[in-house]
Amino acid sequence: MSNIVITGASSGIGKALYESFYEDTAWRCSNGRHFSKKEVIGISRRGPDIKFDIRGEFPAHPFVKDVSCLINCAGIMPLDESEGEDIFNVNFWGTYKMIWNLRSEFMKDCCIINIASVSGIKPDPDLPIYAASKAAVISLTKSYAKFFAPHFRVNCISPGFYKTNLVLGEIPHELINTIPMGYADNPVNLYPVVKMIIDNKYITGSNIIVDGGVSL
Repeated sequence: MSNIVITGASSGIGKALYESFYEDTAWRCSNGRHFSKKEVIGISRRGPDIKFDIRGEFPAHPFVKDVSCLINCAGIMPLDESEGEDIFNVNFWGTYKMIWNLRSEFMKDCCIINIASVSGIKPDPDLPIYAASKAAVISLTKSYAKFFAPHFRVNCISPGFYKTNLVLGEIPHELINTIPMGYADNPVNLYPVVKMIIDNKYITGSNIIVDGGVSL
């Protein structure tokens, strides 16, 4: 028995992926996976399965076992960058802690997926600290891909503009106009990208950009 663990599972991309795993019965039961709902574990300060603040001290004993896939979605984007230390504590250090502290619980061929951002590869004058935290996640992904190979794979996804709780209200037209595809996507559409990374055993150290062309 093995577990898919998703952080930030109570909102945004994390919630969308958590719910998508539940709903995709055919994929969960394919190739001998047979993941049940209990084996898809959502972690955040509000649950849904385990309440844990990744900014805090890690428990002495891991709270999940037999991890086949860890998806680090937890992230914040305060508009007030005076909260820069908290931005790094969640976006970067939280990702680092989850990987490093759970590493002994990873199953052979465990797949780690970090959710970064297009801001991590494209300068963002409005949110420089947020962008820096996501650039750090991308760098950590590549370093850990080499460190853990060939036992574990580590990749990340850099989304562009998505309709999540990180953006309050409607996304301004001036931002939509910067997207070549012309719209902000729904986070559930990242689920096929996650499945592809899990299923392709030769992908590691990659930063997969899903941004509608924003980074072009």
